[in-house]
Amino acid sequence: MITTIMYCNTISKNETAIETLLKREVEQGNTPSVQYFLFDKDSVIYKFQIGYADIKNRKLVDESTTYNAYSVTKTFTALAIQQLAEKNLIDIDEPVKAYLPELPYSEHITIRQLLSHSSGIPNPIPLNWIHLTSEHKSFNSNDFFEEIIRRNSKVKLKPNEKFAYSNIGYVLLGQLIEKISGLSYEEYINIMIIKKINLEPHELGFIITNQDGHAKGYQKILSLTNIMLGLFVDKSKYMTKAEGNWKRLWRFDWNS
Repeated sequence: MITTIMYCNTISKNETAIETLLKREVEQGNTPSVQYFLFDKDSVIYKFQIGYADIKNRKLVDESTTYNAYSVTKTFTALAIQQLAEKNLIDIDEPVKAYLPELPYSEHITIRQLLSHSSGIPNPIPLNWIHLTSEHKSFNSNDFFEEIIRRNSKVKLKPNEKFAYSNIGYVLLGQLIEKISGLSYEEYINIMIIKKINLEPHELGFIITNQDGHAKGYQKILSLTNIMLGLFVDKSKYMTKAEGNWKRLWRFDWNS
């Protein structure tokens, strides 16, 4: 009983510290909104939301507000690779070229090295790896990545020389998942991961099924990142006019 009370007091103190930190981030204008959950495998222990999902319409976030996952998707990619390895369909210590022989990279680069970002494969700036949702029907991911890999065919480091984050490395893992499973990447993740944990499409997926419940993306106007953004994307194409201290991003898809 005493242990339980002490544990609850610790959680309560942590909640206060977390709320103070997250409130400060929103109040100081570092982010339009924050959504925070603390959970274990059985239940949500603590949750906290603050800020706006839609600044122009003053719509507050709530616990049902969804956000883009971006590179968190790499977690699902890594899990999918481990699933295929458990089924003995791949060996993560084998060279990637044993499965994708058309790749221009060294035959010594293994699947494990792609997973751990230690392959030495370069990481071109990813900000131009997007297209407007309205352009999605005409977008060909195979053509896009074939060109990206061609332009970045030389490694920056030797395999296992050091950690170096690489989006291309995880693109290759996605291609490996497709080749071995016979499914598209999206189909595999939906069937073998998302459906197995009983999540509905509006909770997690590759398509935003509830536009009204999805947080809009923003870029702070007076920021270094906003200045740099203009070097990589056409801001007139991807961003709206100012909404307070922010510019909203039009809906876009990743080139995947």
